[in-house]
Amino acid sequence: MKYLYVLFLSCLMSSTWAQNSLSSQSRVSLVTIAPGTELYSYFGHTLIRVYDPATGLDRAYSYGTFDFQTENFYLKFLKGTLPYSLSYNNMSDVLNYYSQYENRTLREQVLALSDAQRNQIFQALEKNYLPENRYYQYKFFYDNCATRIRDIFAQAAPGAYPWDKMTRLEGLSYRDWMNRYLPTTAWVTFGMNMALGLPSDVKANASQSCYLPDNLEIATAQASFNNQKLVEASLTLFESQPNPMTGFDPFGPLPVLLTLSLVLVFLSLRFSHKKGLLFGLDIALFLIYGLFGMLIFFLATATDHEVMSYNVSCLILWPIHFPLVFWFARNTTGGFWLKYVRVAFLVAFIASLITGYLFYGLFIIALPILIRLFFLSRFYSK
Repeated sequence: MKYLYVLFLSCLMSSTWAQNSLSSQSRVSLVTIAPGTELYSYFGHTLIRVYDPATGLDRAYSYGTFDFQTENFYLKFLKGTLPYSLSYNNMSDVLNYYSQYENRTLREQVLALSDAQRNQIFQALEKNYLPENRYYQYKFFYDNCATRIRDIFAQAAPGAYPWDKMTRLEGLSYRDWMNRYLPTTAWVTFGMNMALGLPSDVKANASQSCYLPDNLEIATAQASFNNQKLVEASLTLFESQPNPMTGFDPFGPLPVLLTLSLVLVFLSLRFSHKKGLLFGLDIALFLIYGLFGMLIFFLATATDHEVMSYNVSCLILWPIHFPLVFWFARNTTGGFWLKYVRVAFLVAFIASLITGYLFYGLFIIALPILIRLFFLSRFYSK
């Protein structure tokens, strides 16, 4: 009886997979969506399109979907434990959304695959879409909408991607690739770089750089299988209208932080005899930097974001500066607190040089705190 049940179940599963098989008229495509103007869209997006005119199937499969209604959404997002999933929509709906609502270019690469390869990809997607399989822990650099599709294509066409020959996609770190897609002088750029730790500065090889949709598109264009180009046709589904260029932002990080640094130098020199004024200034400054330091330390040590671990920025934004500022900002004539400030300045200065080399903006962020630590250390009076 047990054998008959297993046989029946196997026949049922085989029948289900047969119904899910694609016809010889089908095609599988990589669809790359250009970066948008909102933070969530800065890096672009990528989809697998499965089209079968024989059955009327035209689906766009997307990894990286999440639900705002998830319990404790913000806490899970902050800790890196928010579940992401595979989803699909009709391609017509996807095209309408990105073209009409987000004004983002969509490019399609139709893949030259055999019937067996197309069915392998389709069935892998369908299996991944099952409730018990569709959720996974998203990793921006390592496991995202593009890397999952890269792996699916590599499994369907083994050896198609000549990674060792794709020199165009080598030589940059994960952080460097990320910064190519961020506004040069924006708070979000400075903040994201401040939050990243040393793992983000590892040089990414060609395969790893395909965490970015544009790079996966480039790699797929160079791929070949059985002496035939993997891409048999490239199409532009929608060409976006250019967005107006943004001008100089007087409230951006560069003007704000540099102005603040100049003001701190002036006040430190001009009112060095008015300890009360400078004490209040130090309380405010080290409170802000201390709170940011606590956040960075939390991200580096208490979350599942591996790329935020070993963060040198913690040596600039010492979380313990607040509330210790109430003591070290008032007692700098000698003794323990003067030694504390001098050590803090030297450590922060070295750390700012290291982080500034990784991203120049991190040195700019460090300037205000370095200036006050320098004057509190009394190095200038020697």
